Amino acid sequence: MKTPFVLFISVIALVVLALVGLMLELFYGFQVLGKIADFSLILTLVAVLLYVYYTYLLAREAWVPSASFALVPYPNTPYHFAFILQNHSKVSLQCWCKLNATVYGQNVSSSGFYGGQHSFDLQPFGGGNGHFDVQDLLRSAGYNLQQIKQAASSNNTKSQLYLNIEFWYNPVGSKVKTTNPRQPHYFDFINDIMVADF
Repeated sequence: MKTPFVLFISVIALVVLALVGLMLELFYGFQVLGKIADFSLILTLVAVLLYVYYTYLLAREAWVPSASFALVPYPNTPYHFAFILQNHSKVSLQCWCKLNATVYGQNVSSSGFYGGQHSFDLQPFGGGNGHFDVQDLLRSAGYNLQQIKQAASSNNTKSQLYLNIEFWYNPVGSKVKTTNPRQPHYFDFINDIMVADF
């Protein structure tokens, strides 16, 4: 969260008032420091109240459950992916996922975490990762990598392997779930990269 504009202005006004009051007393002998001090006290109180309020808002946001994931290919193979999860809140979360993979439109079932059968639990502000292999998904549909690569063309790129990833989470011990928007991806076997299909 950015520094609120009103708080920024209040602090600047305090600094300017202090400098002006000091200059008037030092160079001109005006006795206005008492009045400036009274006004500065009011501005200081406003700045402190704004600071406390925005600190409260930041702290409250951290208690709102929030999690995300990212797909990252392993360095030694473009077909093996780390599924990296991150908890962005102060609440322990149970994260769930369904890859919803299809190969040429044929549904490919996944088990465990990737089939939405069990959760991956994350500590507050914690992270974790799992992994899956594109070749395993192809084998489940009755194909192998060589067949798919030979058939790959610009006409069938999205249909060869498509993932319509569902991701949701809930605080540990709660049934209230938060569902992230589906994140569609496809694997481009011509260039051997996973592509987000947004």
